[in-house]
Amino acid sequence: MKISLITLHKIVNYGSVLQAYATQTTFEKLGFEVEIVDYFTERMTQHGMSKRIKTKSPKLMRNPLLAAAARIIMYPSYKKRFPVFMNFVNQNLKMTEHTYTCEEDFEKYPISADFYCTGSDQTWNSVWNEKLDKPLYLSYAPDNKPKFSYAASFGRTKLEDWEKEPTKQLLSRYENISMRESSGVDVLHSLGLDGINVLDPTLLLDKNDWQPLISDKYANDNYILVYNINREAGLDEYAQRLAKEKNLKVYFMSYQYHDFYKKGRLICCPQVSEFLGLIAHARYVITDSFHCTAFSTNFNKQLMVYYPHKFSTRLESLVNITGQQSRVVRADSPLAVADEKIDFDNINSILDKERSKAVDYIKTALHIREVK
Repeated sequence: MKISLITLHKIVNYGSVLQAYATQTTFEKLGFEVEIVDYFTERMTQHGMSKRIKTKSPKLMRNPLLAAAARIIMYPSYKKRFPVFMNFVNQNLKMTEHTYTCEEDFEKYPISADFYCTGSDQTWNSVWNEKLDKPLYLSYAPDNKPKFSYAASFGRTKLEDWEKEPTKQLLSRYENISMRESSGVDVLHSLGLDGINVLDPTLLLDKNDWQPLISDKYANDNYILVYNINREAGLDEYAQRLAKEKNLKVYFMSYQYHDFYKKGRLICCPQVSEFLGLIAHARYVITDSFHCTAFSTNFNKQLMVYYPHKFSTRLESLVNITGQQSRVVRADSPLAVADEKIDFDNINSILDKERSKAVDYIKTALHIREVK
């Protein structure tokens, strides 16, 4: 039995490629063949990302010269970044023979499967996708075949008026819908549709599942790992205070070479296996990243979470589910938080229960009937 999985598998960040790998692996563990639709539009390419740099801030939108300078500054980072993720994708994801760049390609190269699934990440975010991206709603799937989602996301707490009705029509073809955030379930309810909230795919796999991908490059180092994707000054401040107190090195993981000015060792866009290894072998992890928090939790690390000024809902939800509210820090938080005992047995038990709930949902979506 074959599943056609469409998701954002080629967005050049760790969460994107690892959630695709985790979904693929979960379906395979249930005995299914998985084929990820190699849907790769212009905006996902290096040229497309460079072209859209001006949308990063109002200043860049108003000033073409400033935007051009930003592209020049970002070029070396993009030059490093794209091969890192494309190599991982090509080596670890099982994709369609053809690459699809637009809706018309699905008519040229039809996809045949027993089940069709929209995977995780912001697949249904029309702002990120710059439109209502119909293939991500399984528009290419035949009407008479079962369709479902696993941990899809709207990326927002509400839809614009123009997209409500077409979104409802597209999702009405699904037998089962699950969302990455509880706010996504609320959006479904506002459209008169049902759905449930499930774990991010990366948490469906435990540390043993991830072990083959974890690099030991940093296994003998003694360091604090800092992953600050929202450029929160307070996070860096707390990390420096902790490093001084513990006499530890600071490793800053970043997508950008121009973060070289920070105190500590910059590790720019490491290989995906090294990303996992840096988390797995760290003495302490301090981050404002959802997926770094997810892997740190999964790997039972001494984690400190810093809520960013924007887009913290998903991160806060994970912290609350796993009972790690005491691990949330600000710039002036006591350093003693770092060494407070974490009840990993309880966290692992919570994750096991959430995994069981998610797998039960997947089995329902795949028409798997338990034999009693």
